[in-house]
Amino acid sequence: MVAGVLSRFGAQTTPRGRGMVLLLAIVIIFAVVIGEGILYNVSYFLALVILGSYVYARSRLKRLDMWMEDKSYVGQVGDIHKAYVHLRNNSRLGTGWVEIVQMSDMPGGVLATATAVAPREQMKLEMHTPCYARGVYTMGPLLARTSDPLGLFRAEITQGNPMKVVVQPPVVALPYFRLPLAQLSGEESTRHRTQTCTPHVATVREYICGDSVHQIHWPSTAKSGRLMSKDFDSGQGGDLWIVLDLERRIHHSQGTERTDECGAAIAASLANLVLREQHSLGLMAYGDHEYLLPLGSGTKQMSTVLETLVLAKTEGNTPLASVLLTNRGQFGRSASLLVITSSTATEWVPILRELRYRSLSVIVVLVDPASFGADQSIHEVVAELVCAEIPVYVVRRGDALPHALSLPVTLQGSLMFGQRGTPGRIRASAT
Repeated sequence: MVAGVLSRFGAQTTPRGRGMVLLLAIVIIFAVVIGEGILYNVSYFLALVILGSYVYARSRLKRLDMWMEDKSYVGQVGDIHKAYVHLRNNSRLGTGWVEIVQMSDMPGGVLATATAVAPREQMKLEMHTPCYARGVYTMGPLLARTSDPLGLFRAEITQGNPMKVVVQPPVVALPYFRLPLAQLSGEESTRHRTQTCTPHVATVREYICGDSVHQIHWPSTAKSGRLMSKDFDSGQGGDLWIVLDLERRIHHSQGTERTDECGAAIAASLANLVLREQHSLGLMAYGDHEYLLPLGSGTKQMSTVLETLVLAKTEGNTPLASVLLTNRGQFGRSASLLVITSSTATEWVPILRELRYRSLSVIVVLVDPASFGADQSIHEVVAELVCAEIPVYVVRRGDALPHALSLPVTLQGSLMFGQRGTPGRIRASAT
């Protein structure tokens, strides 16, 4: 009862404290029953120790202020988020050792450190949080914990302003990956400006000497203060669709590494490559919702792709075969399809074969679930894809994406994989 009353006034009683309170009650009972003066003295001493410990624990945090630097953060999976925590002790007494806990809903994002703040001192702490998974998270508030020297009471205060943290999938340069556009009959990816344009504007770029007057984009020119020109769609069928499979049951994890995070990194990197080559790009991802991003181009489309990948959660129940069947009408006759999946099923391979017969270029990137701890093997699905003459790349846990996506799989008597470079983590690079 005494412990409960003390806890209501700002300090929590520890198991040791409850034991001390129980001992005090027993001594008081014996003192009343026996009437020995020494027992009264012992009870007075225990009561003084309990009360002093409570006041000590409570006073250490009474005038402590905490806050985080108020700014949002946008990073990538694999980054280390640095948060700056400010502490100010307004008391004439030092705090002693205090545990500062930074609350967060990020995976592995609850951090703690111990420090002591001198009287009237203000200090700044730097706390590092690894970014393991894409998403939108909340970091904060701050929790301070301390106790008395005997460990009888524990005091806590919660302060600070929460801030939003956005973690995007990493964008990796893929210098060796060949876009399926180059496989279209009679078409070749060109670097010069086309002379025959459709009425559709693909992107806006800086003016190049020789551009006609009708190509000048006056709103962008006025906004940037320099001449900007419109690039028109060449009409050569440069549309690409990325289909990211986010069905829940096909994904696996090994520690902090997950197949869906690897797939999202591949999707972001391929999207960056496609848009840098000035092609139109669309994205499909059936996760917690049906994400269907229409065809678009330029930096705005890349931002929308990253935003979609951040929000899309791996909670889908729609198999890849159903996704392809439902949306096959979205793909034009000269479009290209990039499928990213960890599925070891084969029901979706005939659908891709049918789309290929319709003159679509198809490429599949398989994230090997066995390398992430799954029991399933990808050998059967890889064999069917290769026999259907659909290029397939295999990415395993720990592979460096530029090398894993450099050569497709081949079959030579037994299942053989394209040459790999030096294995390494998926890391973001300058694009």
